[in-house]
Amino acid sequence: MTKDQIQYGTSTIEYTLEFADRKTLGIRVHPDKTVQVIAPLDSQMDQVKEKVKKKAPWILKQQDFFLSFHPITPPRNFVSGETHLYLGRQYRLKLIESDKEFVKLNAGKIEVFVQSKADKSKIEKLLKNWYKQKAEIHFNQLFETNVPIAKKFYSGTPTLKYRWMKKRWGSCDQNGQILLNLELIKASKKSIEYVIIHELCHLVHLNHSRAFYQILEEIYPDWRRTKDALERLMV
Repeated sequence: MTKDQIQYGTSTIEYTLEFADRKTLGIRVHPDKTVQVIAPLDSQMDQVKEKVKKKAPWILKQQDFFLSFHPITPPRNFVSGETHLYLGRQYRLKLIESDKEFVKLNAGKIEVFVQSKADKSKIEKLLKNWYKQKAEIHFNQLFETNVPIAKKFYSGTPTLKYRWMKKRWGSCDQNGQILLNLELIKASKKSIEYVIIHELCHLVHLNHSRAFYQILEEIYPDWRRTKDALERLMV
C-alpha cells in the first residue's frame, strides 16, 4: 500500500493506493474522510491519478457529507462567562468554589461547583460527567420513542450505547447496535432524534447508497433541514 495525492482546484485529495486482482478501479471514502483507492494489478500510476481526478467532485462531496457527523465544536477554556451548549441552547458557565463538587442548571447558567476555579481539568471532568448523566436520560427516551420505526425493515432488536467519540455523531453495526456520540447532548432533541433515525436506517443498509436514502427520506422527509441545523449549531 502506498500514499499518493491529486490536486483538484484548490483542494488536495490524499489517498492510499493498493493493487488487487480486479478488473476495475474502486474508490472508497471512509467516515474519517480518508480515501482508499484499489486498482487492478496492471494499472499505471498516471492512469490511476487520472481516474481519481475524474472522481474528485464525488470524493469531495462524500468527505463533506461525513464531516457533518464530526463533532467540530471549538475547544473550551472552562472559565466563567464562557458559553456551553446543552440540548441546542447556549448557557453561560459560572464557576463557584465549593467543598462539594457538582454541576447544575440555574437561571440560564451551567453552574460548576469546584474546589478550585483554576483546576481546569477537574471542571472539564465534572462537566463531562454531567453531560453523560443527561445523555443517559434523553438518549434513551428518544431511542425508545423512535426504535419502533425499525420494525418495518429489521427483524432483530436494536440496542443503544453511547460514548465520547472524535470522528462521528453515531454509528450502526451489523449486530444492530446503535452507538451515539455523547457530544450530541449539546444539540437539540430534534437533532439527536435525527441521528438516531439515521442510524436505525443503517440496520438495513450499512452504507450511504441510494437505497439507504430512499428509506431515510420515507421515514424522515425533513432530514436535510435537521442535518443542516445540527451542522450550524455545533461550530
